[in-house]
Amino acid sequence: MQYIKHYWIGVNSENYEVNENPIEKRHPDAEFPGLDVKLWLHDIDGIDVCLSQVPDNITIDNVIIDDKKAVIKLTEDQFNDVCNIIEESNMLSYRASLDENEELREDLINQSKLKYQEGIELLHSF
Repeated sequence: MQYIKHYWIGVNSENYEVNENPIEKRHPDAEFPGLDVKLWLHDIDGIDVCLSQVPDNITIDNVIIDDKKAVIKLTEDQFNDVCNIIEESNMLSYRASLDENEELREDLINQSKLKYQEGIELLHSF
């Protein structure tokens, strides 16, 4: 299994959308047969980006558009590091939704936001 970070492709433009979130967009399934999206995120600029797995027999070429890595191959460790941080963020958010103590709930929400931002910044570093 291989791991990639990729942006969506605009249905009308047929280009990777690294600067805006068009309404009509698609995953790069045709470009990467067997694409299995695992995580949907927003990049540091608020643009939709995904972490996905692709079969070993698929060729992955890095794609750079406007100084952004529209497609980049990740190591398994890079992929897992981001996924684990985002999972921690989600767990903090979930715990906040269950807590009846308003002060603790607010603290957990803030921790969740900080953890999510940590994941986004790590993803941006690749």
